[in-house]
Amino acid sequence: MAHHFRLLLFFLVISTSAVAEPVFDFRSASWDQKNIYSMAGTWEFYWNQLLTPDQIPSAAHRDSLHVPGSWNRQRGYSPLGYGTYRTRLRIPATSGLALYFPVMNSSAAFWVNGKKIATAGKVGTTEDAYEAKLAATLIELPSDTTEVEVVVQVANFTYFSGGIPEAPKLGKVTALLNDVSKKNGVENFFAGSLIAMFIYQLILYFLFDRGKPYLWLSLICLGAAVRAMIVHGGSFLLPDLFPAVSWEIWKKIEFGAVYGTVGFFPLYIYYLFKDKSPRWPVIIFVSVAVLLCAAVVVTPQYIYGKLLDVCHVALLLGFVYVIYVVSKSWREGSSDARIIFFGVLASFPFILIEILKNSILVALDIQFMYLVELGVLVFLLFQVYLLANHYAKSYLSLESMNVQLEQQVQARTEELSSTNRVKDRLLSVMSHDIKSPLNSLRGILSIYNKGKIEQSEFNYYFKRIEGDLSRTSLLVENILYWKAAQLKGVKVSHENFDLNLLLKENVDLFQTIAFNKSVTIRVKPVEEKTIYFDRSILNLTLRNLLANAIKFSHKSGSIWIAYEEQDDRASIHVQDEGVGMTEELIHQLEKPAGAKSSAGTAQEVGTGLGLSFCVEYLQMAGGNLKIKSKLNVGSTFSIEFPMMAV
Repeated sequence: MAHHFRLLLFFLVISTSAVAEPVFDFRSASWDQKNIYSMAGTWEFYWNQLLTPDQIPSAAHRDSLHVPGSWNRQRGYSPLGYGTYRTRLRIPATSGLALYFPVMNSSAAFWVNGKKIATAGKVGTTEDAYEAKLAATLIELPSDTTEVEVVVQVANFTYFSGGIPEAPKLGKVTALLNDVSKKNGVENFFAGSLIAMFIYQLILYFLFDRGKPYLWLSLICLGAAVRAMIVHGGSFLLPDLFPAVSWEIWKKIEFGAVYGTVGFFPLYIYYLFKDKSPRWPVIIFVSVAVLLCAAVVVTPQYIYGKLLDVCHVALLLGFVYVIYVVSKSWREGSSDARIIFFGVLASFPFILIEILKNSILVALDIQFMYLVELGVLVFLLFQVYLLANHYAKSYLSLESMNVQLEQQVQARTEELSSTNRVKDRLLSVMSHDIKSPLNSLRGILSIYNKGKIEQSEFNYYFKRIEGDLSRTSLLVENILYWKAAQLKGVKVSHENFDLNLLLKENVDLFQTIAFNKSVTIRVKPVEEKTIYFDRSILNLTLRNLLANAIKFSHKSGSIWIAYEEQDDRASIHVQDEGVGMTEELIHQLEKPAGAKSSAGTAQEVGTGLGLSFCVEYLQMAGGNLKIKSKLNVGSTFSIEFPMMAV
């Protein structure tokens, strides 16, 4: 029995001595200007003891912790407190090696082979004797030894998590400095990109009336950029630029930027798809963000830092809300929602990994430092694509509108040119064609009143004056109708009226002119017929056609007026036995504003305005004017219009 007891004691001693000190063996490593080695692993740890190297052999309560990591997560110690880390290095006898400790988030003192080499802030066993500092530390190792003892005293009375948060690194001094510079450059690149996007989105907010989504997206960019420039990745850009600002202020800015995103992201989606977004979740998210930010303002870091997991849960729920709103908008036909949906899915893994990496509840050891920046920039790529797509569509639409506008301007210019030509002709008519008959009438009446003309001679002149006045009356009617159309626009007004009565009124109006030229106007019998059309336009057209038919008829000629129905259209034909027309002249007359004046068979003068108006007005009322003619045989003018229900 005693033998077995001694054997058990032997194994206990052997097993106890087998718990060797943590050692990092780099003797076989390659030491060029690029290779850098991580010292992540198990370190000795002494809780609530700030030990110098000579005190460690006799120290009690030896423990072990993984670096990087926090003592409160791994062992359940209070985050506020202090402790000592220790490890050993085995390195080749070479010069130029150094240790690099990234940001500590608290305070630390560094010992190498029993000598205190550097400090970050001020370590102490009480809060009054303690001072935190945001700084990285580079320690050159002695070149005359192959065994290196590293002791790190860490004190924390401000941060919500205590310990060594980032893995120390071993390498050549130049390699370490190049690595730090490269990572700082990458970090600052991300920060600069985010600042540029912040400014860009802010400009969009001020440029557009409905620019609120751009405001909230700009604040997200600003928050991610500020976080990158304070401590993330060890850049320290802002703390280095403003060394007088305390550690606590920088931490409040860092955490305030993160907590504010809880409200910014849902607000961005809400205003982007306002018609599809329920409002009450946004109110909850904004309220949570306000409470978190208020905690940042009024409480110390070790209190508001513990709310980080609350922020993480709110961010994850915010993603759920965003996915719901965007997918709903996509289903209802929004092409923008489709782009935003894929942008959210593409950025979510980066944010999720960053949340797990920093979660108090789940310790995920991921050394990649640019997760948030990449996540935000990936999402911004989709947003930029969305804006570029809008600009491209707007440009194409504007280009199409410019083409249409040019066409409209060209058409309007042609209309104005035509109107100016008509105006000039009207002025000519007013000064000659209307003034001349009135002067002739006044002259003849003056001579007759003075008794210098016989009754028989007056009857001869009277017939000529009557014809001139009839033509002048038609001309005045055309001018007045055209003027009213120019000022008020042509208003088509269909009505029911008796066709026979309309034909009789127009024939009676021109009987005197026809009699003076020995022209006979014949109307082919039409049964009692009520038609539905614009009476004014049809009346004006008939008068102009009869005037032209008489004008271009030979002496003792005939004019026929006939009515015809075919399928769903009706026609009124005015046929003469006059001089006829060429095909070229017919094509001109069938166009609005295409008529030209020519003298009649008895050298009657005209303006050419009547037919021009008739073609235009008929087309507005749904009708048309067709012309058939043979030179020196005669012409037939047909007024065509749809037969409508009476």
